[in-house]
Amino acid sequence: MNDLALGSIVLAVAAVPAALLVLLLADVVALDGAGQRQRWIRRSAAVLAVLALPSIGTAVWGWAGAAHLEPLCQAYAAPEFHVRRPINAATLRVKTVGLAADGLAPAWLASLRDPTLGLAALHRAGEPLAESAMLDLDVQRVVHHQNLWFTVSMDRFRLLDRDTGLTLAAGDELWIDAGDTRYHCGIGSGAVPTRQTEYPGGDGVARFLRRALAGPTTASGSSAASGSSANAGPDTTR
Repeated sequence: MNDLALGSIVLAVAAVPAALLVLLLADVVALDGAGQRQRWIRRSAAVLAVLALPSIGTAVWGWAGAAHLEPLCQAYAAPEFHVRRPINAATLRVKTVGLAADGLAPAWLASLRDPTLGLAALHRAGEPLAESAMLDLDVQRVVHHQNLWFTVSMDRFRLLDRDTGLTLAAGDELWIDAGDTRYHCGIGSGAVPTRQTEYPGGDGVARFLRRALAGPTTASGSSAASGSSANAGPDTTR
């Protein structure tokens, strides 16, 4: 759907409640003469349109954003795991690109320091011991696409084996900005578009990493085996 078509739909939908309200009032208010009645309707419609269109238009814009994001959620929200066996006492280096100003840690990083996660050590890129880590958590913020109405952004998480360079797990967090409304989905917010999310805080990234370190589960063992071809090289499909 192009920008002009979407704008036309938003305006048309936003105008419907105002038009219905004017017609309802016209039936309730007693006016003498058809001409006076028509002038009253026109003036009332103009006033209601001015008052209602901004708020209604913004709401419809947000709903359109959620509908726009939904197919992307279906494509990206579910993480992928290619780990063949559990990884115990791993050391992890976290590399981020474009997530925060220099020197500021992303909010989700604190959840990775939970001792129940089973990491032996956690380092940020650039720290003295980071180069000795077994695994990389590579996180990049990108703009998936944007137009006059929407901007869709992503934080892309990739867990890498530093010895082989293979992708062990891949997950994404997506969000769409539609006017002043933002909808999320992904590893931190769930599989469907929502305005209620703890991301970039919360434990969504920690749950993603915990699942990756656990290795294949009984339910996913067959899928992990069938995904062994993905271990032939870095993940380039997502």
